[in-house]
Amino acid sequence: MLTLLLLSLVSIIFIYQSYKYVIGRPAGFPPGPPRLPFFGSYLFLLLINYKYLHKAALSLSKWYKSDIIGLYVGKYPVAVVHDGQTVREVLNNQVYDGRPGLFLSKMRDADDCVRGIFFQEGVLWREQRRFILRYLRDFGFGRRFDQLENVIAEEITDMLDLIRNGPRYEHEHQLVKPGGYRIQLPLFFNPFSANSHFSIVYNERVPRAEMAKLIKLIQFGLQFQRNADDYGRLLSIMPWIRHIWPEASGYNKMNEANLYIYQYFSEFIDRHIDSYDESCERDFLDLYITEMKKDLPKESGFNREQFIMALIDFSFPAFTAVGSQLSLIVQYLMLYPEVTKRIQREIDEVVGCGRLPDLEDRQKMPYTEATIRETMRIETLVPSDVPHKALEDTELMGYRIPKDTIVVPSLYAMHMDKRIWSDPENFRPERFLDDEGKLCLKKDMSLPFGAGKRLCAGETFARNMLFLITTAMLQNFDYVLAPGDSLPDLSKNFNGLIITPPDFWVQLKER
Repeated sequence: MLTLLLLSLVSIIFIYQSYKYVIGRPAGFPPGPPRLPFFGSYLFLLLINYKYLHKAALSLSKWYKSDIIGLYVGKYPVAVVHDGQTVREVLNNQVYDGRPGLFLSKMRDADDCVRGIFFQEGVLWREQRRFILRYLRDFGFGRRFDQLENVIAEEITDMLDLIRNGPRYEHEHQLVKPGGYRIQLPLFFNPFSANSHFSIVYNERVPRAEMAKLIKLIQFGLQFQRNADDYGRLLSIMPWIRHIWPEASGYNKMNEANLYIYQYFSEFIDRHIDSYDESCERDFLDLYITEMKKDLPKESGFNREQFIMALIDFSFPAFTAVGSQLSLIVQYLMLYPEVTKRIQREIDEVVGCGRLPDLEDRQKMPYTEATIRETMRIETLVPSDVPHKALEDTELMGYRIPKDTIVVPSLYAMHMDKRIWSDPENFRPERFLDDEGKLCLKKDMSLPFGAGKRLCAGETFARNMLFLITTAMLQNFDYVLAPGDSLPDLSKNFNGLIITPPDFWVQLKER
């Protein structure tokens, strides 16, 4: 009898504790789904929409009738914000400038110490970001710079030649079919974007004949982007599953990509360090090496490992994200041919056919610029932004957010908010134009590059590349369907760290 009573008591205590665990949450925390052992609330997100977790989180927000929800990703408390004004508040408040130590960020560094820029916080992050941006600006990063614009024009000229004449080297067969006029996206645009970026960083470009390693870098970059998700996948919850299901968990593909990217940049930097001459400043990298050689405290962060990771972080968008965003623009241009024709009319009127479009033309081409902005709104490249972390106890929308809570400002929700956009589901570039057909920046409430101190450092570079490549392509070609082709299916786009289309071939026709 006593044994039975003890078993009953233990069972009751176990059930009670389990119940408390499932529904328990910090006092004043936003409403949200229960949590399960190991998974937290992550399993509910997968069940609602396993492919697009940002849409799953928005569905939960509507279910709980709250613009902010609280959930758990494994052991990590997470607050997901869907209100546009509060999203902007999070991005501009330095209290939320922390970065969570998710496994996805830790796996990038062999020493298991989070370095670089994306996933760093505190004094080291501020120091590194300030130094890199300050000196990269001297080489054309983040501002108008004639030399850089000339480089981009040369890269676009090479790109057009590759389209018209087909592959000249073996590795170019991955970009364009023999005979030309048929390109693979999103891979195709990235080498030319990457080369333009590299000209800023180390004042050199990779010749077409030597692009094989660069193309491989881009492929692995896309592989890394596609095999993560908004919340770091199950690897962030249960890192040990990489030992049991290395393939299914995505670990193998991310690790393979991570190792190649790290090796690519470490070899590159080591060559630069070995050839460094303090009497001759060749480029930005020499400025960083000069800082490394000073007698600075170890915690300053100016060392080889930080150098590699910081350079990866500043280069990653240029060799993956720009080409992906351009490919998303192509998808919409193919789905909305009337938009394509209107842009081409604007190009013909402003630029003509005797030269490439340049950045001086941009202010005279409001519809083209509006189309690019509308694509970045409706197809948010980084739907959940890079996760933030509360650096102290704080409050959002009347709810308590404890220190170290992961805070996700949903850029996707902001860009699809009817209170801001009226008809957000419609692709309508005109929403950014005034009554006279001019670009009205006051109407652009979108934040495709984030905001605040965590604003994407490459925003100016990316916007310039998007305009120059989009207009150069439409000046010269039409996007058409070859036999067997079909229009893009947006529902097949991947949701990883960024939104990317699946690999697809596009037919071009000379205008």
